[in-house]
Amino acid sequence: MASTTVWLVVGLIVGLVVGIAIGYAVMPPKTVTVTKYVNVTTTTNVTTPVTTTTTVSTAPFAVGAAGTLKFAFGDILNVMQSMYPSITIAPAMFKGSGEVAHTEATTQQFSVVASADTTTIPSVLFPNYTNYEIAFGITQMVIIVDLNTTAGQEVYQLWQQAQSYPPLSAQYNETWQKIWQIIALNSSTVVGVSNPFTDPSGYQAQCVVKLAGLAFFNNASYLYNAIYGNPSKYMMRNTEIDLLTLMTSGQVDFILSAYESNAIPQTQTYHNTVFITLPPFINLGNLSYVNYYHQVSVTWTENGVTKTFACNPVVYTITIPFQAPNKEAGEYFLLLLYSPIGQKILEENGIVPIIPGIVYGNYSAVPNAIKPFVAPLSQYPQYASIFPSQG
Repeated sequence: MASTTVWLVVGLIVGLVVGIAIGYAVMPPKTVTVTKYVNVTTTTNVTTPVTTTTTVSTAPFAVGAAGTLKFAFGDILNVMQSMYPSITIAPAMFKGSGEVAHTEATTQQFSVVASADTTTIPSVLFPNYTNYEIAFGITQMVIIVDLNTTAGQEVYQLWQQAQSYPPLSAQYNETWQKIWQIIALNSSTVVGVSNPFTDPSGYQAQCVVKLAGLAFFNNASYLYNAIYGNPSKYMMRNTEIDLLTLMTSGQVDFILSAYESNAIPQTQTYHNTVFITLPPFINLGNLSYVNYYHQVSVTWTENGVTKTFACNPVVYTITIPFQAPNKEAGEYFLLLLYSPIGQKILEENGIVPIIPGIVYGNYSAVPNAIKPFVAPLSQYPQYASIFPSQG
């Protein structure tokens, strides 16, 4: 994380950066190169000239976003405030993606809404509150470990050993079996998870557990049933950002509902906590394994309501709602997100940018200033399965 002094300098630099980005909106680049996860190049054509202005609505600019975007978006908002001191930036809401989306549907208070999966915005906000979302980044699921416990120390040591073995070798697989036995099968350990109905990381953690069971025990239900079939084995909260308090108070040994995007800053803040990364075929963080992730799904019942969730990569999406109180500021935020400074902030917070951003829904509704940095899903048919069915 950058120091306060660095951000003062960044505030000066990024003004030029976003000025260039806005210039791109007027004369878009011929090609846009995609990140390592989306290995294609696309040509983006914008035929309508864009006129920019420094006059911004006086309405407050509020962000509603997944809790794990708190750190990256917090940094971007700090830069934005230094660039546009006349914009009133209201307190952001960083909660579970479902909770944020339902709040927007009730209040229409946000100028930007962002989710930690591809399904929440369409399922809650389409078509009345917005009709598009932009997939702008991907992160991976990790496990946060409490080194104050014997079990946590054992898992961390085993994980370090696993890094030295060839992937999928006998020693590698045996070591990961031991790790999951401690986490899921040891009756003395407790895991922290978030609620699948309020936070995507809740069902995404369940996907990881099922994929781990499939990969290392040839049974997708083996580890899942050991954890979620035993209420004394897990503690659940509405959002993953609330789980660290359970760990620091000694109530959980491991946090399964964790993204690298929040684990990086959280483990830097909380003493004696670390996070371990997971193999790419179970971490939901690599688009190359989409078909493998789709081998499992999870079903959860709460208060008499049952939902089934597809296991997809952890993709962050964003939209500017129809009734955004300050749409101009929302566009500035997205331009900053796609500027070199914004991309660097994402990377520092464990989010790999997707460039061009992939637009699901009504591409024509995307602001013209943003179109040079995004492309419709139709240009990426290989990723259509990670978005809701349009048929």
